Amino acid sequence: MPDRFGADADGNGRIDFPNTTAYVHNRASGCAPCPLPSFAVHLEAVGPATAAIAAYTWTITAATLPQPIVAESAAPSLEVALPEGDYSVAVVGEVPLLFTAVRIRGGGAITVEDLLVVAIGDSYASGEGNPEMRRGPGSATPLWGDGGDDAATIAHAAAHRSTVAWPARTALVLEANDHRSSVTFVSVATTSARIDWGILSPQGDQGASQLDQLAALVGDRRIDLLLVQEGGNSIGFARLVRALVEADPLFDPICYHLLVDQALASAADGDWTRDTSVSFRLPFDWSCEPTRRASGAHLPGLDGLSAAFERLDLGLRRFEIGQVVLVGYPDPTGAGNDGERCREIVGDVTPPLRFHEISGDEGRRGVSDVLVPLNSAIEAAAQEQGWWFVGGIASSFAAGHGYCAPWPDYGYPADFAAIPGFAASTLDHPDGWYRNPGANPWPPALGSADVTWYRNAAQSVVLQGPEARFATSGTLHPNEVGHAAIALLVMQRLQSGGFW
Repeated sequence: MPDRFGADADGNGRIDFPNTTAYVHNRASGCAPCPLPSFAVHLEAVGPATAAIAAYTWTITAATLPQPIVAESAAPSLEVALPEGDYSVAVVGEVPLLFTAVRIRGGGAITVEDLLVVAIGDSYASGEGNPEMRRGPGSATPLWGDGGDDAATIAHAAAHRSTVAWPARTALVLEANDHRSSVTFVSVATTSARIDWGILSPQGDQGASQLDQLAALVGDRRIDLLLVQEGGNSIGFARLVRALVEADPLFDPICYHLLVDQALASAADGDWTRDTSVSFRLPFDWSCEPTRRASGAHLPGLDGLSAAFERLDLGLRRFEIGQVVLVGYPDPTGAGNDGERCREIVGDVTPPLRFHEISGDEGRRGVSDVLVPLNSAIEAAAQEQGWWFVGGIASSFAAGHGYCAPWPDYGYPADFAAIPGFAASTLDHPDGWYRNPGANPWPPALGSADVTWYRNAAQSVVLQGPEARFATSGTLHPNEVGHAAIALLVMQRLQSGGFW
């Protein structure tokens, strides 16, 4: 079966990423009701006698066909479109002799299978921080997924969807490793989405939730593999990062410890209305008191994740799904294979002095108090709903691939080494540290030791903008190597479960 995902039919340098009903159902026009979608199948007769055969007659039968398909060809191959299912194929080759002909018969059973792979979730699933094509000199915006039509392309750009993301990488591996089947891949994952805001209900001014978008795309077609990553936004991951970056003992020694404690507490119970107030009593008594904001986010938090995933499970029951895979989150604090942790992360958000960052101590507390419980809660939810969980991601990233590890090196200009060290900046040569793997699931840097699997703020500005590092949204997301590493762990889980 020819590949359906991974091509660049229009030659624009981006993998075709057609989030359209025409693509999912493999038909150009609408219909009501619609027949089962048919997929391209290549049949070939092989054997020592094919050189002498002048004509072939093919007969394809199945219980689902109203009558057999009979076709003739002069070549030992036939291209045909068939719905998914099991078929019996018989082929008769005719060898002409002087006054007669000899017929040689063959055949066998085939299974036509097109795997529908779907991704839902947040920015870790959409590909945030990894545009298909980075913004170039003088270009204000990068290029995201090539959607197949203008509406889908615009939606990809708004959601920051890229085929660099691990769900697309997983689909590419499935496509490349079985030539007897094909893969149809669609994604409605969107940056900033969470279960109750984006997946189950519309996200901001978007007209439809991810599940409603998915229903419009797939109709009643069976989803063979649903890839899900969410939970981080449901506990307020971005809010937690910002709170830890802003909390600084040098700038706010009075409230610093309370600010850190409150941020971790908010991630636990989802109450982001916590605030602080400094009080002064004569003669020299300064103290920091907890207060409340008049408004603020109330999220599920770690305590409410189980119930949130139960709501997601109920929402998914409208679809026929073969297997749901829920993926955990990585650890950005690992500096070396020996367990050493980064002295600080995200300091490049506030250059040049880098006073505001997530310190080593804050990072350790974030891992122990938030990341570990988050992945445990996600794993428990997967078990409760009968889904497959992909773990080991945090430990893989922590083993020398954290935010502070060296950048990937795909090669810099020949004259770069001659630039004085104080003037040389790898940031000015993005082709040296960012490489969209294209249809190849594994970038070369995946095999490199102690290479960061994270996108930092400075890189995100160069790749997708805007110019202010605190405003760019790619920070603290997996880079192309990190997404490939997650896809590898997903494939190992699919293999151990017998899916692949």
